[in-house]
Amino acid sequence: MTDLPLAEALMASLADAVYFVDAAGEVSFVNPAALTVLGYDDELELLGVDSHATIHSHHRDGSPFPAEECPLLRPRATGETVRVELDWFIRRDGSFVPVSYVSSPMATPDGRGAVVVFRDVSERLAAEEVSLSRARIIQAADEERRRIGRDLHDGAQQRLVSVLISVEEARRDPARATDALTRAATEARQAIQDLRDLVNGVHPLVLTDRGVAVALEELTASAPIAVHLDVTEERFPPAVEAAAYFTVAEALTNVFKHADATHAEVTIRREGDTLIIDVADDGRGGADPAKGSGLRGLQDRLAVLGGALEVADRRVRGVIPLAGGA
Repeated sequence: MTDLPLAEALMASLADAVYFVDAAGEVSFVNPAALTVLGYDDELELLGVDSHATIHSHHRDGSPFPAEECPLLRPRATGETVRVELDWFIRRDGSFVPVSYVSSPMATPDGRGAVVVFRDVSERLAAEEVSLSRARIIQAADEERRRIGRDLHDGAQQRLVSVLISVEEARRDPARATDALTRAATEARQAIQDLRDLVNGVHPLVLTDRGVAVALEELTASAPIAVHLDVTEERFPPAVEAAAYFTVAEALTNVFKHADATHAEVTIRREGDTLIIDVADDGRGGADPAKGSGLRGLQDRLAVLGGALEVADRRVRGVIPLAGGA
């Protein structure tokens, strides 16, 4: 028969999180790694509590998780071993932690219990999300190149062709030169504006030359509602400035189109080694990254920089780490 104190000492030394559940479904052992993952300070806070009710009572979306549907404790009833690659446990503070686990049957004096070995997979999920974000960015870039090609063909290119035709007409027929050159000048000015609009949609030149503060001043100068800017004039790496600019631009576009707002507040500030971007408005709220590609694209852009986008009621918040305090 296995020496229980020795077994518990071994379990306590493991890097993986481990806890035992007895035949009644209550936690009978928990090792230090499990306490860390679940956010507890003392094993006495978990020993003797109902396992499912404490760490597995709800799905991540907040809906109840019936005990009879829980795979974690199935080994107690069936004797099988259950492996789950991704699930969510509830921590002491009520937050959810992503985990993978193996739950195996364990004989106890009172009947069959379970031993659960699990680990926090937050870093793995973050790495996978960054990989997916990069793939989506590549796809979005390909689509953007095609869009630019269409816009050039249908806009500036056609106008420049008209300019050329008008200039040729003026060269061939001096009597009509004045009218032809006037048309050419009009088309040329419009072609310049088309190109300027196209470039601003990709990456405003003022952002590169003068930074995000000045670029946002230009962006909001003719906004349909009042926009108050509180933006640091500090310069940051180009990728960070672009992410900050387009976070604000997309958030304000949503405000202008959908929020029925009269006022918006834009704040960009450094907090230590982090850049914080906040866009808030007095509209009706309801922005949701799942409902459109714009905010989802911003999530991807920030994720690749190690940052994150949070969307709440009438507020969009971007967080970007500044590597090395740059």
